Amino acid sequence: SRSGSGNAVIDRISRQRGKHRAMYQLRLSRRNILFTILLPLLFNALIFLMIDPLIGFWRMILTFGVERLNFGARVIMQPFDLGIYDLWIPTVAIRATLPSLLTWWVTALICIVAYLLSYLIKPNRGLPLIYIVRAIILVQTTALLYFALIPTSFPQELESYMANNLFMGVMLLALIPWILGATFYIFDFPIRRKILFTLLNLAFFIIALPLQYLLHVNLIALGSLLFMPILYLVFGLFIDVLAFVALYSYGMTRRSEAGRQSRGFHAVKQVWGTAMQDWEKPI
Repeated sequence: SRSGSGNAVIDRISRQRGKHRAMYQLRLSRRNILFTILLPLLFNALIFLMIDPLIGFWRMILTFGVERLNFGARVIMQPFDLGIYDLWIPTVAIRATLPSLLTWWVTALICIVAYLLSYLIKPNRGLPLIYIVRAIILVQTTALLYFALIPTSFPQELESYMANNLFMGVMLLALIPWILGATFYIFDFPIRRKILFTLLNLAFFIIALPLQYLLHVNLIALGSLLFMPILYLVFGLFIDVLAFVALYSYGMTRRSEAGRQSRGFHAVKQVWGTAMQDWEKPI
């Protein structure tokens, strides 16, 4: 009967609409599983073989930036003991200062004003923005309290700050192919798209990381150590993770062919067309 056919079609639509559209592209074939293992190994081997040119490129960027910014720094190399291998990371040598009384009070005033202004944001639409603003204020307020109570015991220097973050950047470069292996290679994309997308991610962070932390060091040198915690916690690795998520979103949603519809939408469209045909049939 028409009612029985309609109920069956509704069940089919519900099953289709209950899935995320990305799941229609999932093909756990042996080929994709093999790429999930082999491609990260290939890219890690490439990074290992190209580590010296990579470090040289970063040193060239830092040298160029230090000369153009002219804030009294110089580029040096700092070793990291990896057991059987010493990895030399470029960094900048410059003395950071403690916050002056004026800097402390101006920053505290900005935090108070920003906190009060956060109440003007409408919660029904801007609740995530409220959380972000107040979290940033909390981080900076913690730094203000620290430098008000025990300023001379701050353990971090600018040399080790940049070197440690660029060392983490090398680890991030090695980790990116494995993350993509678990979240991108498993989908039924052409092999050239997987390779090019991985190269896009690596190229972005190879260029962005030294510029990002050179900007951090410049701001801290011009301001004071008061701003190191917020730069590290909010505008450091957290920003890098957001950039990776943005690139991943681009790679997952980009259409490989012009005018191609997503498989999820196409499947729902087919089910809907079948429903209309069944509805138009005579009882």
